[in-house]
Amino acid sequence: MKFVSTFGTFVRRHRMLRPVIAAALTLMVSVMLITTIYLTLLDLQWLTFLGGVLFAAVLALASQVSKAEWLVIRRSKQLERYKERLAKAAEQTHTAVETARLTESRVRVLLDALPDLVFYVDRDLRCRLHNHTVCRWTGWSDAMIEGQALQELLESPAYAIAAPRFLQTLAGKPVEYRISLANRTGGYSPFDVRQFPYPSEGTPDGFFLVLTKGASAAPGKPAHEPESRHADTRADAAVAARENGKALYVNAITEQFVAGNDDRDRLVRALHDNEFMLFSQKITALKEDLPEPDCYEVLLRLKEEEENMLPPGGFIPMAERYGLMDEIDRWVLRTLVNWCLTRQARDPGWRPPMFGVNLSDVSIANPSFAAFVRAELQRPGFPSRALCFEIGESDLLERNEDVRHFVAALKPTGCRFAIDGFGSLKVSFAQLEDIPVDFLKLNGMIIQNMLNAPAELAKVKAINSVCEKMGIRTVAMFVESEEAVNTLRAVGIDYVQGFGIARPQPIDAVAQ
Repeated sequence: MKFVSTFGTFVRRHRMLRPVIAAALTLMVSVMLITTIYLTLLDLQWLTFLGGVLFAAVLALASQVSKAEWLVIRRSKQLERYKERLAKAAEQTHTAVETARLTESRVRVLLDALPDLVFYVDRDLRCRLHNHTVCRWTGWSDAMIEGQALQELLESPAYAIAAPRFLQTLAGKPVEYRISLANRTGGYSPFDVRQFPYPSEGTPDGFFLVLTKGASAAPGKPAHEPESRHADTRADAAVAARENGKALYVNAITEQFVAGNDDRDRLVRALHDNEFMLFSQKITALKEDLPEPDCYEVLLRLKEEEENMLPPGGFIPMAERYGLMDEIDRWVLRTLVNWCLTRQARDPGWRPPMFGVNLSDVSIANPSFAAFVRAELQRPGFPSRALCFEIGESDLLERNEDVRHFVAALKPTGCRFAIDGFGSLKVSFAQLEDIPVDFLKLNGMIIQNMLNAPAELAKVKAINSVCEKMGIRTVAMFVESEEAVNTLRAVGIDYVQGFGIARPQPIDAVAQ
């Protein structure tokens, strides 16, 4: 009896095995029937009894098979319904992702037009969205800022003031206050800060952080939370006028974007009417035996930026959006060569120094641009060694083949090449194999942090050591103090560049 009870419990727990068990039982009964017929010499009573048992077993087997088939059909229909629901959910998810991507791209276009520093910060106080103004202020690339903690983006005094207010905004309360951030001149720039929780209803997922540059603070004085924002009526009026000007500029761009006006024509007119201006920033040698004692990086400004005191480079996102960077690069090179030849015509004894010219990824990938450079170099009186093309580290990593072809096309002419912002993404010389570059410009954030972070100083030493073995000259960017200059000289860096060395000036200052 115990065996029968245990067997019954096993069958109840393993319902899917019932057809198999029934078949096994039927086989057993069949064997028993044949054995009984053999032993009973075809006794009619035994045959009738065993035949009934066999018939009952066959009926049970048929019943179990029928139930199994019905269960399979039922499960198949359920799976079909789940499959249809999953397909609909996948389609809805794809639509939502595409909508979010388009919305984010439009938001980024509008944010990039703002002269203010704009962040979107999640509940972990990490930056998840930012505009180009943030990149220009910090000197960091998009990849370095994305996901970065605010504590790393704001120096300690400013972060200590802002941190309690972050918690207020994450609780759903908009906040306004003022902090000061160190600028590249060694002083401090005050910023009016506004924080908006998002979404505005319920528990925010994060908040928007907007920093608007205010009136100038005294050099060297981090004037966090000044005594009164209305202490000087004239200063407030000046700030208001500047803010109104920024708002008008941003609104004009926004209206044109929304209305579908062609901003491309505006940039094309600026190119044809020479509304761009060449600036230059001096790069100074730290060693006496260098072949190029003084060099200059060529910078581009739009007259509208200078006249309205807007941040430099605000036209770049628009030019990238409308595919005009190749034309702008050609304008820069053509104008630079013309300026040098005109300067030589006035003073035959003058010789052009080396000029570093930044290139967009579009120009690097376009073989016709290299042909354009070779044509410009054929103009008599302009030495090809005066040109040093600066290629961004991100382009070196993402467009390595294009960079190889570009350098191979122009290296025989005598042009020189530099990798700009090296170390911003990762420190690796593998991508430089078989690319004969002449200069390596170290990322500015490494230079700025090396005096306080031993790891960053060790990184500078390691990069310089490898460059010495490879015959590559090193340039330190964002140098802002005499202490930094002395440290870099001790390390063995070849050149330095930054606001502590020389501020950008119109290119005519080179001739003086």
